[in-house]
Amino acid sequence: MTKHDDAALPGQGPERDTCPTCSSEDVVHFVIGMPASSDDVEGSPEWERWVGCIHPGYDRECRTCGATWSSPEDYEDLDD
Repeated sequence: MTKHDDAALPGQGPERDTCPTCSSEDVVHFVIGMPASSDDVEGSPEWERWVGCIHPGYDRECRTCGATWSSPEDYEDLDD
């Protein structure tokens, strides 16, 4: 899941990941859940894809090699 920062200035949203398999920067971030408004979707970078409530089992996908993975930052709260 991509974490949006409501206080972020335009052009300073979430950072795009790099593929851990091939080091490509052509990575799609899946945003899990329903957007609160159409502005959420329209204001997203082209590399973010809203997928609704059906979790595909990962939240990152490389367009170059097809690798899929979940961002470790999404699970850091589970260590508590």
